[in-house]
Amino acid sequence: MKRTLGRIFSAASLLAVPAAAWAADGSVDSTTIVRIEQRDTGSQKERIVPATEFLGLDAEKLADGNLSLHLYGWGRADLADHSFNDRELGGRLTYGFLKYRFKAANGEARAGRLFVHDGINNEQIDGVALRTDLPGGFGVSAFGGATVHTAHIFGNNTDGKGNGIVGGRINFRLGGMLELGASGVYETKAPTLTPTALQPQPHSADHRLAGGDIWFSPHKVIEILGHTSYNTETNKVAEHSYLLNLKPLQHLTVSGDFNQQNDRSFLYAWSMFSAAALNPSDQSRNFGGVASYQATKAVEVAADYKHYHRTLGDADRYGANAKFSFLDNMARAGVGYHYLRADSGFAIIGTPSGSYQELRGWAMHDTTRFFGALDIIDYIFKDKVFNERMAWEALGSLGYHITPSLALSCDFSYGRSPEFTEEVKGLVRLTYNTTFTSAGGKK
Repeated sequence: MKRTLGRIFSAASLLAVPAAAWAADGSVDSTTIVRIEQRDTGSQKERIVPATEFLGLDAEKLADGNLSLHLYGWGRADLADHSFNDRELGGRLTYGFLKYRFKAANGEARAGRLFVHDGINNEQIDGVALRTDLPGGFGVSAFGGATVHTAHIFGNNTDGKGNGIVGGRINFRLGGMLELGASGVYETKAPTLTPTALQPQPHSADHRLAGGDIWFSPHKVIEILGHTSYNTETNKVAEHSYLLNLKPLQHLTVSGDFNQQNDRSFLYAWSMFSAAALNPSDQSRNFGGVASYQATKAVEVAADYKHYHRTLGDADRYGANAKFSFLDNMARAGVGYHYLRADSGFAIIGTPSGSYQELRGWAMHDTTRFFGALDIIDYIFKDKVFNERMAWEALGSLGYHITPSLALSCDFSYGRSPEFTEEVKGLVRLTYNTTFTSAGGKK
C-alpha cells in the first residue's frame, strides 16, 4: 500500500512543475470525491464517508517530440466506518507509462504499467508493449512483463495469477475493408490454491489463450467485428464474441451481437469468481440486437432485445428508450422501460422468480455556470425478494463551474431495496480539467 500511494503522490508532485518545463503540451485531470452514505439493514446502521482522489496527468512532445508520459491513479481514506474491506486507506496506480512513437511504419513502444487491448488480449501488465507495421499490409505487436496483482482470493495468500506474462498479435490489413489477426497470451503457472470443501483437490488458475479476430467493412453501411479464443490448457474454445453494425438509412442504426463463453475455459482464474471449480460443461451465451432511430434533431428512440442462456436457465430482456433534447441540447431528458423474463435459475436463492420490470426517467440541464440532473429508477419484482415487492432509487445532482476548468458538484440519493430498509447517500465532487500549451499557458 505504501508503495502504491507513493507512486500516486509522486505523480501528484509533478503537477507543481510548470507545464512548459516538462512538455510542449500537457493536461491534468483531477477529481476529488467525498461520499456520504447512511446504511440501515434493519439490524445495523453504518455511516460511510470515504474521501477519494482520482488524478491523471498526460505530457506530450517530450524529448525529441515523439515521447509522452501518461499517469493515472487514485487514493482513498475512510473518514468514518470502513467502506471497503477492513482498511482505512486504499490506493492504486491504474497506469503509468512512457510512450514513444517512431516516425516510420506506425511504430510505437510503451513501458511501465499499462493496458494491452489487442486481438484477444486484454491485459494489465508492468512491462513493455511494442507494435509496428510491416510491408504488404502486415503488422506485428508484442508485450511482456509482470502481471498486475489484485486482492487475494478468500482463504488464500494469492490472487490466482502467475508472476510473468507474454503475448502478441500478427495481423493483415487489406485497405480500409478487411483486417485479420491472430494472437496469443501465455502466463506463468499460477500458485496452487488452498483446497476447499467445494473444491477438495489443490488447483491453480492458468491463463494461456490463442485466437483470431476479424474486422470487415465492405461498405459504409455494414461492419462486422469480433474474435474467438481457445484455451490451450482445457483444449476447448474459451469465447466467441461478434458484433454486426448496419446503417441502412441515414438516421437508422441497427446492431446485433453474439457472445458465448465456456465458463471453465473462459474464466481461467475461475476460483476468483466462484470459490469452487466450474463444471466443464457449463456454458454462458447471449445474443440480441438494438435498433435506434433519430426521428428529429430533438428526438431519438431505440428498442433492444437480448437473450441470455446458461446451464441454470434462460432469460430474455427487452424494452425501449426515448431521448429528448431542448434549448440547443442544453436540456436533455429520457424515459425507458425494460422487462427481464428469467427462469428460476437466474433468481436469488430462495426466490421463486428472477423476473422484474425496470422503469427509468432522467433529466439534465447545463448552463455556462450551473448544471444539474435528476435520475429515478424503479425495479418491480414478479415475486417478492426478501418480502419486498420493489427496489427504487432517486438521484439528484447539482453543480457549479467555479472557472471553466474547475467545477464543484454534489449528489444526493435516497432509495429502498430488499438489501437495505433505506439507503441515503451523498457525494461532494471537485473536478479540475485543464490543458497546457508549449508556452505554459492554458489552451
